[in-house]
Amino acid sequence: MILDTAPVAAGVARRQTTGRLWACWVASRTVMLLILIPEHKVLGDVRYYFGQLDALFHGAGPGGALPEYPAPALGFLALPRLLSGPSVLTYLAAFVLLMLAVDAALSWALFRAAAGSPASGSGWPAPGVLLWLLVLPLLGPMIVCRFDLLPAALAAGALLAASRRPVLSGALLGMGAAVKLWPAAVLPSLWLYREQGDRTDGHPAGWSGRWRLAAAFGAVLAGSVVLVTGLAGGARLLSPLHWQSERGLQLEAYTALPLLVADLFRPDRWQVAYTRFYAFQVSGPGTGGALAAATVASGLAALLLAVLWLRAARLRDAASPAVAGLLGTLTVCLMAVTNKTLSPQYLIWIAALAAAVGVAYPGAVPRGATALLLATCALTQVIFPLNYDPLVAGRPYAVLLLLVRDAGLLAVAALVGRRIWVLTRRPA
Repeated sequence: MILDTAPVAAGVARRQTTGRLWACWVASRTVMLLILIPEHKVLGDVRYYFGQLDALFHGAGPGGALPEYPAPALGFLALPRLLSGPSVLTYLAAFVLLMLAVDAALSWALFRAAAGSPASGSGWPAPGVLLWLLVLPLLGPMIVCRFDLLPAALAAGALLAASRRPVLSGALLGMGAAVKLWPAAVLPSLWLYREQGDRTDGHPAGWSGRWRLAAAFGAVLAGSVVLVTGLAGGARLLSPLHWQSERGLQLEAYTALPLLVADLFRPDRWQVAYTRFYAFQVSGPGTGGALAAATVASGLAALLLAVLWLRAARLRDAASPAVAGLLGTLTVCLMAVTNKTLSPQYLIWIAALAAAVGVAYPGAVPRGATALLLATCALTQVIFPLNYDPLVAGRPYAVLLLLVRDAGLLAVAALVGRRIWVLTRRPA
């Protein structure tokens, strides 16, 4: 009797590969934490979370705590406070460990998905795995000192689950939207996914899967609305939107770039000041026009995304499943580019979705996009926190760094958009 040892050998090879990936994960996260020693000022946001939650634990109502974030985020941010008690230093450590746990959960999902991808037997990590291993140390410890990693991980998990487990995908996306709003913008892209092997009552493949995904998303979001209304009141539901609408032109926004460059030649006409929104904003001549330009750019981006979505939708089952993931990545990328309040942590939103696409559909990743995104992330850390004070002061080299970083992010968006356009051509 001849035994087939190929499955056993394949299983051993997969375990060895996964073990190497986890070793790389530990090494890269250790590097990131070592960078935290000289860059300890990035812990400022965590101290702010602690101060707000400490008031909440001492009897303040939930309606006034962290009004810039959706109220369900308070539940997540309160977890380290339950462990730390009144010690801010213990809270800082517990928060960083919690964010590393979120990172580990997404890394596990990416490694598991990569084990079944076509690139798993090539001896080289899938583009998405390589991206995720490198992006956190390149962006720096800021990522584990702000909670943006949580909605990014939930959105990336939703993308990974969309084609096989639509209910789970919708629930993850709903949870992401409940804590940070922006994942809701990915829902139209995930609607393009068709559930594998799904045909119900003569409807096209994926019909019921898409509806289950949307229903799960809606159920989670509706549940959070009911919970927030009951605990904090209806006004707390809208406080993040009010907060965002009242903000001015943030220093790193794309439409602020012309003003920063003009300030190099006409100094003292524009001012950069720290505001009650906990961010540096630009004021002076042309600020209103820059804000209007950001609004127009957002509208044009929405129009472009609608065109690409319709190109993919018209193909029905002939559309590549990678299109949905790429379109979701482009959606978040354009949200960051056209926003009046661009912040460094926004890049983790893009990187998480790009990593999920690079794992699930490695052949669909545009050539050079992974390297360009990693370089853009590294330059982001050079700007913040290493050269943020010179940027606030309007130093020419710091403005040049910002200009190059922004050009890199635009190039990533262009590569992804071009790839979607190619994949949504009508077949001959």
